[in-house]
Amino acid sequence: MLTLGFGKPGICVDTHVHRICNRWGYVATKTPEATEAALRAILPSEYWIEINDLLVAFGQNHCLPVSPFCSTCRLAALCPRIGVRKSR
Repeated sequence: MLTLGFGKPGICVDTHVHRICNRWGYVATKTPEATEAALRAILPSEYWIEINDLLVAFGQNHCLPVSPFCSTCRLAALCPRIGVRKSR
């Protein structure tokens, strides 16, 4: 709420942000809290607020937890697919 409502710097890390950042190998963390700390250290602050909106939509519609749509993903060539056992 503070980031979107009041423009305060911060990273809202939910299950989508946590899963996708780990799947991409951008971070290697076990919890959303650890993901937030890791992202704060490596992600430029101008992207902190918008990363949640971008990755939530991507995670809900394309990069699903089980059997993501890797065959139609524009990022597939760049994605190491860490933890992906089955994809479409």
